[in-house]
Amino acid sequence: MADIGNILDGPDTGGVTFYDPSQDTPSVAMPEGSYPANVIEVKTATRDVKGKYRALIYNVRVRIAPPSDAHSTFQAVDYDGNECEINGGNFAGREMRSNGIFKFLHPTDNDEFEPNAGGNKGYSNFCICVGKEPITKEIEMNGEMVTVKELPDLNEDDIMGKPVMAVIGRGKPWKSDRDGKVRTSLEVKWFRTWADGESVDVSAAEDDLPF
Repeated sequence: MADIGNILDGPDTGGVTFYDPSQDTPSVAMPEGSYPANVIEVKTATRDVKGKYRALIYNVRVRIAPPSDAHSTFQAVDYDGNECEINGGNFAGREMRSNGIFKFLHPTDNDEFEPNAGGNKGYSNFCICVGKEPITKEIEMNGEMVTVKELPDLNEDDIMGKPVMAVIGRGKPWKSDRDGKVRTSLEVKWFRTWADGESVDVSAAEDDLPF
């Protein structure tokens, strides 16, 4: 293969070509914001939390979908430092992981960990986003009758392929093993309901599913 030096030394360097600024799509990093998406992967792990609670943690990956509103735009800054407006559909197909969704477990008589019903806001919200509404009911807790939301057990069919609005933001800083620089990556920080979104058929290797 000829190297660049040999090409430029020769008689043919490709001829005249053109640059049209009006057709130049700004090159930008993906902005923070809410994007329509579908769940394409979920893995779970059970962990003790703070030495007294136990949680089933859902680690979810989503794929960004084309925006339901063709005019869904974001304000951004391109790599030249110029402010610009871009269509969220430019990022369709990109995959993003979420923060862990903690489902704090309720102990049985044989368990030694404590309940943490107040910590289940994220799990309750995720249930609603995938179309599994919690049930409001009264139960006895610590000797008193209280009104709570009974949260469903989410399984594979409840989650995979479901439409959600993924609220994307910066995660915790991390240090690169390659160059030692501190970076932050985008991740799904929260979920909202995608009211007019549709489920998609997700093909996943059976060994990757925890259910």
